[in-house]
Amino acid sequence: MRHCRIAFWCLLAVGLLACGAAVKDAGRSAPDWLNGESARFSSKQYLLGRGADLRLDNAKDRARADIAKVFQVAVAEESSDVQRFQRKTADGRSEEAQSLDTSRAVRTRSEALISGIDIADIWRDPLSREYYALAVLPRAQSARGLRQDIQALDEATRGHIARAREQRDGLDQVRASAQAVTAQRERAEYQRMLRVVDSSGQGLPAPWNIAELEADLATLLKRMTIAPRAGGENNENLQRALRAGLADSGFHAADDGAADYFLEASLSLNDLGKREGWYWYAGSLELTLRDQTGRVRGSQRWNIKESATLDAMARQRAADKAAEILKRELPAILLGFTQG
Repeated sequence: MRHCRIAFWCLLAVGLLACGAAVKDAGRSAPDWLNGESARFSSKQYLLGRGADLRLDNAKDRARADIAKVFQVAVAEESSDVQRFQRKTADGRSEEAQSLDTSRAVRTRSEALISGIDIADIWRDPLSREYYALAVLPRAQSARGLRQDIQALDEATRGHIARAREQRDGLDQVRASAQAVTAQRERAEYQRMLRVVDSSGQGLPAPWNIAELEADLATLLKRMTIAPRAGGENNENLQRALRAGLADSGFHAADDGAADYFLEASLSLNDLGKREGWYWYAGSLELTLRDQTGRVRGSQRWNIKESATLDAMARQRAADKAAEILKRELPAILLGFTQG
């Protein structure tokens, strides 16, 4: 009987605790933020995100994601590592040319903002047993960090523009001008994010017009005269690929006597012999940019390995591969040289 009484009281206590939890859930009405404004967390002071799920962790994640998606627009156009800018061809047509990398910095800033999101409140529906979570991101704190970044980029841009005007070396001018464009492209994305978190929606107006900075850069690129030089295997095809790559990058291809810089491409191949009925060739493609003094201003190397059932075909495939690499990658490589 004694054990029965103990068991009875234990069951009664557990039952009362369970009833207490249910009463607590049922006693708290749905919070104001569930379907409207929050008295505690004003939308003028906070970005709000809401999430619901039968699992608490999922509800929290969905609430955070509800805020995070606000910034997706700001980084959507930066999905690749390389941006593009407009340039004018000789006949006046507008074309897109490979430009400058800012997307990593933009994504890093976006991730930093998202990391500041907090879960401010949680409510559980007593009937559906579903969790509801409220995520908040302080507008003032987020805006302050973005303004500091924007001001730093503006200051850097002033320095880049000043250096571009002071430099006598064409490549150094292009490098400084490209850095100014990069800084202002990054700034433009920060401005878009700032307008999201800034309660006024204004942000900080830009001191420079990006299109004008890009036009200045395109002009400097055309002023640089570069003579293509190809040597080694398949030199005629490499020469054509160099000229095409220079044109696609916005540079002016010139003859040796009229060039400020020399872009040299050289392909070397080694016969690896025949293996299991296949002929193999391996080698390297070297690309080097030099100034008139012979100083190397940039270099790039690619390894090449190709095979075929015929010896001549294997060698030709390796040579064609080198020309293909130049046609595909030369614009980005050249602009990489200008960025140092």
